[in-house]
Amino acid sequence: MRFENNLFNLAKEIHRTAQQFPERTAVIEPYQRAGRWELKRYTYRQLSDDTQRAITGLRAYGIQEETRTVYMAPPSYQACVVSAALSAVGATQLMIDPSVGYFNVAERLSKIAPEAFVGIPLSLTGRFVFGWGPRFGQKLVCLEGAFPGALSFRKLIGYDPAPVQDPDITPDTPAVVLYTTGSTGPAKPSVYLHRNFSQVFRTAHYSWRVHEMSEPPVDMAAFPAFHMIAIAAGGTTVVPPINFATATPATTDAKPVCEVINAAKVRSLFASPALLERIAHYANDHQLPMPTLERVIGGGAPVFEPLVRSLLQVMAPHGEVWANYGATEALPSTEHGSKEFLAETAELTANGHGICVGTPFPNITVQAVGPIDQQSTRRQDFKEMARGELGELIVQGPNISPEYFRDPESTRKNKLYDEDGGVWHRLGDVGHIDEKGRVWVAGRVSQCLNIDGERIAPIPIEAIFDQHPKVRRSGLVQRNNADGKAEAVICVESWEKLNADDRSQLRNDLQNIIHTHPQCQIVSQILFSDGLPIDPRHNAKIERPRLAQWAQKQR
Repeated sequence: MRFENNLFNLAKEIHRTAQQFPERTAVIEPYQRAGRWELKRYTYRQLSDDTQRAITGLRAYGIQEETRTVYMAPPSYQACVVSAALSAVGATQLMIDPSVGYFNVAERLSKIAPEAFVGIPLSLTGRFVFGWGPRFGQKLVCLEGAFPGALSFRKLIGYDPAPVQDPDITPDTPAVVLYTTGSTGPAKPSVYLHRNFSQVFRTAHYSWRVHEMSEPPVDMAAFPAFHMIAIAAGGTTVVPPINFATATPATTDAKPVCEVINAAKVRSLFASPALLERIAHYANDHQLPMPTLERVIGGGAPVFEPLVRSLLQVMAPHGEVWANYGATEALPSTEHGSKEFLAETAELTANGHGICVGTPFPNITVQAVGPIDQQSTRRQDFKEMARGELGELIVQGPNISPEYFRDPESTRKNKLYDEDGGVWHRLGDVGHIDEKGRVWVAGRVSQCLNIDGERIAPIPIEAIFDQHPKVRRSGLVQRNNADGKAEAVICVESWEKLNADDRSQLRNDLQNIIHTHPQCQIVSQILFSDGLPIDPRHNAKIERPRLAQWAQKQR
């Protein structure tokens, strides 16, 4: 089993593969020349040698066991080297997405006092300008260029390689701190101990079906935190042709992504549904099949039927689309495949049953419990709901982040404990478990409506309105009417800009939905928006608190 003794040491896995298959391709970096994509390939021999030199360089520089190190660099060969070296010296990597807000990054990082910073020149500039950690006294490492006062990648790997060995840590030493998106409150620092983060990778390998592959995986992960998944399995990681500093999932140019998938013969792809939507549209519009693409995994937000069908049209004939569900604190928890989705659950979603996120991964348990939103840390204070009954979703497993780094208040609010000390994470969603053991999500606990004393979950109702071909997305929120009474309103974003006649016709169609679907009769008003607010990381989840503020101002 990889990650021996539950120590998350990527360098050791790379070295093991390099000894067996030194000329196997570890990393592919695409670049353009004369208007076409060229691929620079790095072997496992190169990756292992550079990683061992980087280990010596980090230790010589003073980055070692439990050094709190901000890591803010997009996927690249150099990033692979330094990621592996940081894991090998036992540093605690702090990963936060600048999309939460530049000054929010500074405020969050100030609470955990970083001691080192690894990044590209742009993020190092942001560190100094916005105060992402102390402006002075930190150890700085610069990738993909140079920065005043920082150790360059060339100097970092200018040392003689160190022997492969485990750092002086235990499975309960903090390995990684991943910050939440901050879309439902301040970004929180989820700490993964070595034993937890090792299991995150094992679960991801199961999700990628690495154990079923006859050849090593060739993977593109358009999510920086997952760029080492394939390498940890002895496969090839393809660097996405995306400028992560300027492009979001919803604005990324899909053309180079599709072209590189074909050029590098990518077999598995992980991305936000917002980016997958752009890839699917481009590939279909330009009749560009991606015949090697066997597995697409969407994470961070729901994957809906039109996107699934669109992706399957351009993938390998035997390809399948999977949706992963979890949280930053529970990566990943469940999966749902397109075969079952199209055959059964998509129709149920369209009729107001919520979103099916599939079954839990091995060794992971998901339950729906009540009372919903009860303020207690004791698991025994909650009862498990009957199959099909709405409750608050909680998860337990070896891959779950057990606490928040130096944030006991957030830990108290979001964790439950068994009588024997076992930890459950409160996912923050309401939903139910069906008779087949599948998990269904109905919305965020904090975003449910309270109309005349009744709790109304938004997703089942939104999914009904979303079936209209002109509706891109809809959001159900609560506002006070002119009399000060709470009412439910549905906010609608269309696929295309509508003229007055089209909008009037769409309003009539949606009014008809309200009249014919009992679940939708709670809706008092229909509001049209040019664009619903969405989360900054995945660009796919509706930010209903902001939407509710907007709706309150509309009359």
